[in-house]
Amino acid sequence: MEQTVKDTIYVLLWGDLPSTVRGLASCQRIREAHPRGKLILLTAPDYEALLKHCPYFSQIETDATATGAVAKLTSKRIKAIKPKLVYDLVGDADARRIKNGLRFSRVKWIDAAPKANAGQHPVEAAAAALGRAGLGREEFRLGEAPSPDVSWVDYLARKSRMLEPEYFGLNGPYALLAPAGDEVKQNLRWPRERWASLAEALLAEGVTPAVVGGPSAREIGRHVASVVSEARDLTGKAKLVQLAGLARRTRFVFGEETDLLHLLVAAGPPAAALFPDGDPLELKAPRGASPVVLLHAPVLAQLTVSEALQAMRVAGGFEESPRAA
Repeated sequence: MEQTVKDTIYVLLWGDLPSTVRGLASCQRIREAHPRGKLILLTAPDYEALLKHCPYFSQIETDATATGAVAKLTSKRIKAIKPKLVYDLVGDADARRIKNGLRFSRVKWIDAAPKANAGQHPVEAAAAALGRAGLGREEFRLGEAPSPDVSWVDYLARKSRMLEPEYFGLNGPYALLAPAGDEVKQNLRWPRERWASLAEALLAEGVTPAVVGGPSAREIGRHVASVVSEARDLTGKAKLVQLAGLARRTRFVFGEETDLLHLLVAAGPPAAALFPDGDPLELKAPRGASPVVLLHAPVLAQLTVSEALQAMRVAGGFEESPRAA
């Protein structure tokens, strides 16, 4: 699609962390298709602190999911700017509200939201949606679509020591452990004793374990740190952009089915992920540049530390890394 330097293009992207991270793959393709356009990201405030560093966008607006009078002002503001295109990567009621507010304008609305198709990963579904809009192929087999990529945090890391491993007391090779928090039922989680045993095994391999996650994962982080003094408990202590920076330099990531895992994997390291039995795992797995090994069992406690270590080896986690500058 051709455009002048003055063309303004809106990209609508919001939702939970996995859908936001996956959506970055579409955003990258949109930027590549409009290299000189002014891309404005319309999103919710949830992940503004992360997305504001993304180089795909010229500007970010965070009132996408506003209601009432503020919602009307959002549509009026967009209409007044007269964008050439609006890429809808969400497709929910809030997006339809904005679309209705622009119905009498000349804005071209592009529905590029991934559809929930049986047998298709959301990344492939989103890539196919963009293809139908004229951006590349329209059909992708599982694993063929470009994965989300947050390697752009490397630039920020060169400017801020707060993204460096040493800032968190990590010197030498380390691994990021991402357990589920207490919002997940106990029988669907790996026992905390296994996390501590895994930390000990990693230290024996010369790799420092660092437990990451939000406040809900603090109980696991504190337990691991109390049992294994050399382990680092970073739960509740690092922002998303910092975690992305750490993931760029880690040997590998090992985690349960958590939202955070999608961001860590998108940073590029090899990974192993624990899933309870359920829907086809390959259709909801995190995606990144490196292999992701999926482990599953009816009860996660059935999975041993030895199996976890073997999964990391298969993914390439004990090979010399990291790739980040």
